[in-house]
Amino acid sequence: MRKTVTTVALTSALVLAGGTAAQAITGNFTDDHEHEYVGLAVFYDADGNVSHRCSGSLLTDRVFVTAGHCVTLDDEGTVATSARVYFEQDVQADVPDYPESGGVESHTIYSYGYTGLDEIPESRDAGLMLLDDPVQSVYPEIDEYAKLATEGALDRYKAAHPGNSATTTISGYGVQESNGSQTKRVAYRERLTAESFIIGLNGTNAGGYNVKLSTNPGNGQGGTCFGDSGGPILIGDTVTAVNSFVMNGACAGTGFAYRVDTADVLAWIAETAGSEAGEIQYDTVA
Repeated sequence: MRKTVTTVALTSALVLAGGTAAQAITGNFTDDHEHEYVGLAVFYDADGNVSHRCSGSLLTDRVFVTAGHCVTLDDEGTVATSARVYFEQDVQADVPDYPESGGVESHTIYSYGYTGLDEIPESRDAGLMLLDDPVQSVYPEIDEYAKLATEGALDRYKAAHPGNSATTTISGYGVQESNGSQTKRVAYRERLTAESFIIGLNGTNAGGYNVKLSTNPGNGQGGTCFGDSGGPILIGDTVTAVNSFVMNGACAGTGFAYRVDTADVLAWIAETAGSEAGEIQYDTVA
């Protein structure tokens, strides 16, 4: 089913065993003026029609990493023809003609092979875009980028931080409140941030490919919900995974993000980034 700019992952057909494509920041969030490399991406079909929106992260001045279901228009893996990426903290307030103009354009969009969530845990839910021009052509103030986690970074981090101490930072744009009803969702196109924590890296829906996260916005933690698919799971300024799916429409319980710290995904990113690959910075994550 095609997504639209107002319902990306809100009324999604990307469902398996109750799983729904994700996500946005909920609960104990704050305006995010820190992670300026996190942007809101709007995708267009071959006719120039807006399809849907997601979040993602700049790894260089042109390389933008997001989720595979973000860069595709359907579960057949049809890749979007073009996209615009916005880096305003409050896109809704600061870009009057959103989504028809503004942002940085991209016509070079790649999917890692995503064709739906039926293949969970290995959904191949990673996507990459090359901006047509360096981000500074529109946003001259952006001079820092996210790092990319090295192979096995999440395994090492979780082993060193047992229980709920394996905290992460989530950042992105999308729905802030939901009770599971389409009419009760409140969506603003603002970049928000909150803390979450890793529940596990294995199990039925994780399986070494996804990281299982708390999505309950309680005890000072933030949660994830809808509309922010592709947004980063950060440790410091390092992208370890991209938001992929949640388990229920009420934005409660658990969510999953597709890991980018695996050998195959890292190799794909480096190959796909082409001449930009040498500009990507990596972090082992302590």
